[in-house]
Amino acid sequence: MADRRAQIAEAGIAILASRGVRALTHLAIDRELGLPDGSTSYYARTRRDLIAVIVDRLATRTGDDLAAQALPEALTPAVVASVIVAGLDATMRRADEHRARLILLLECRSDPELQASLATRPEVRGAFVDAIAALLVGLDVDRPQENAQDAAALLDGLLMQRVIRASPAHEEAILTAYLTGLTDGRGEPLGG
Repeated sequence: MADRRAQIAEAGIAILASRGVRALTHLAIDRELGLPDGSTSYYARTRRDLIAVIVDRLATRTGDDLAAQALPEALTPAVVASVIVAGLDATMRRADEHRARLILLLECRSDPELQASLATRPEVRGAFVDAIAALLVGLDVDRPQENAQDAAALLDGLLMQRVIRASPAHEEAILTAYLTGLTDGRGEPLGG
């Protein structure tokens, strides 16, 4: 059963990324997977249930993006920026998942439970923020955990920029300037 739910979620991600939220139906998933009509409804009775299956899969897979990269011994803002951009490059191998997540963030804005799973699932977001905080510790930034929250928001924006294929951003320059600001004694969190 878990296997079929994973297949349903993967098919839903593909449909969302390629055809949009209106194309996401039980029937579309049945046809995408070559299942008899009505099969998906056994695993996800309502549209909300179907979206919840996809949201759960996206949240679980996001944890895969947190794999540790080898870091050089001497960290500078430019080196950390380069490492982060390499991480963004790696995560874009699953661009369809990020596109589906953005679509669902808009679709689920009136459902706080699904919205929270997509945006801030604690086990995933916490690990992401902790990884950033470790980089900030390596840069000797004051209050690394609090600053990591702001840095995570900046990375979310850069990832969104890539996913929607807007005009190119100078990611390394942006990140280097941000990190340099944190290491130059202006390490107060923006919200603090």
